[in-house]
Amino acid sequence: MGKQFKGKTEDAGAPFLGADFWKAGVKVIGKVIRCFDSANGPCAVLRLPEPLTVNGEACEEVSIGNLKGFVMALQAAGLDRLQAGDSVYIECTGLTPTTKGHERTDFSVEVNRP
Repeated sequence: MGKQFKGKTEDAGAPFLGADFWKAGVKVIGKVIRCFDSANGPCAVLRLPEPLTVNGEACEEVSIGNLKGFVMALQAAGLDRLQAGDSVYIECTGLTPTTKGHERTDFSVEVNRP
C-alpha cells in the first residue's frame, strides 16, 4: 500500500515580516523549513528557536520575502535566495532613502548552509 499525505493551507501559513516590521537593531534567527515563490519573488518560511510577536500574536514560524534590502544583502553574501535547511541570522541595520519616495530597509545577513 502506498503512502497518503494530507495538508491544509492554514498549517503552512506563517505571517510575513514586511517592511513595517523591521526597525534598526531588530534581529531574527531561524532555520528555513520551506521556500515558495510569490508574485513578488522568492520567499522563505523560518522556524524560530523562540516565538516572535508579529501583529500582537506569538509566532514560531514567520515568512520573509522579497524586500529589496534583504535581496541585496543575500546577493552581497553570494546568494540569490535562501534554501530549505539554511540557518539564518538577519538583522535590520537601518533605513536608506530612495528616489522612489520611500525608504529601503537595509539588512545584515548570515547564512549557514549544510
